Amino acid sequence: MRKYQPKRAALIVIDVAIVVLAILLTIIVVGYLSNYRIIMTLLLCLFWLAAILFSAVLLPAYFSRTVIYISPTDISMKTGIVYVKRHHMKADAIQYASTITTFLSKYTGLNFVILRAMGGTMVLPFLGLNDVREIEELMRAKP
Repeated sequence: MRKYQPKRAALIVIDVAIVVLAILLTIIVVGYLSNYRIIMTLLLCLFWLAAILFSAVLLPAYFSRTVIYISPTDISMKTGIVYVKRHHMKADAIQYASTITTFLSKYTGLNFVILRAMGGTMVLPFLGLNDVREIEELMRAKP
């Protein structure tokens, strides 16, 4: 049984994207709402509070609690922040497996494996490129 976890590089990329988005929203709000100080201040506090909450609390908790187990017979994924969600799929039930790799996926970790079976879909998120290739080979080798 192999154990996989999301790649930390994906967390860093998402955190940087959130900070860049917060900076862009700050520039837009300051440019358009500089005459309305109270509304501008409230919006800036809201944007930065959301950015800090997602970057420092929610996303690291999600990445640390997500675990994927793959054996020759079963695939299981445990994830969640507030509550734990478990997905379980029999390996012989998988009808279709696809992979999504993004630009510079070797460095960013923004790779996904989508497993489809009759009546269900399981998405294995934010895996390293070597993990995606290994899972792809496991799915290809199954009887």
